[in-house]
Amino acid sequence: MFKFFRNIRKNLLNEGKTTRYFKYAIGEIVLVVIGILIALQINNWNEANKAAKEELKILKEMQFNLTNDLMDCDWNINKQQELANSNTIVLNHLENRTPFSDSLRFHYGNLMYSTTQRRNMAAYDHLKAKGIDLIQNDSLRRHITAVYSERYYFIEKQELEYDNQIHLNELLPQLNAKLIYDNISKTGYPIDLPSLQNDNVFKGTLRMQINARKYMKQRYEGLLTDLKNLIAHIDEELKERQ
Repeated sequence: MFKFFRNIRKNLLNEGKTTRYFKYAIGEIVLVVIGILIALQINNWNEANKAAKEELKILKEMQFNLTNDLMDCDWNINKQQELANSNTIVLNHLENRTPFSDSLRFHYGNLMYSTTQRRNMAAYDHLKAKGIDLIQNDSLRRHITAVYSERYYFIEKQELEYDNQIHLNELLPQLNAKLIYDNISKTGYPIDLPSLQNDNVFKGTLRMQINARKYMKQRYEGLLTDLKNLIAHIDEELKERQ
């Protein structure tokens, strides 16, 4: 092809048609530029198409992970309510000085437990590696960042710096000193019930526990709402794009 163009230019020069030669040369340059622009446009289209496919793949993976996180969050809410109930039952048992019964073993066993949100960050980590700007929808990109970088971080901070600290520093030392636990059945009972009924420090710790369970339940409920909203946002985006 280039040889063909060279022959045309050579003939024009040999025939002394300088003006036509320059016009032809300019036209040839224009054609080359247009060809380059078309090639760049095709390459850009291919890259954009590739990025769009990668974006949708990550969004589907993220939706799947968030759905599992949602179920775990719902479990945490129910568990926190159960733990709050057990702490309340034990506290009432001690304050009212009612006789110990086997049904109380379960609730004494529940005193030592709390919950931790199990979050799957794989899809978000994948997105960060590819670049957050891979998400074309601005509002969805901000929504994803808010949940993963802010909301999850807030819950983790509450678990580590508030809930876990109460457990480790206030509760567990007293439970280990004043209760006997069956590790198989996860139940417990007081070493000295009359002494425990008069133990205002222990009962105060139970009150703190009840408040902590209610507080963490509220935090998980807030996270549950955020997860539902983000899942719905991603679902809306996927439906529009497919």
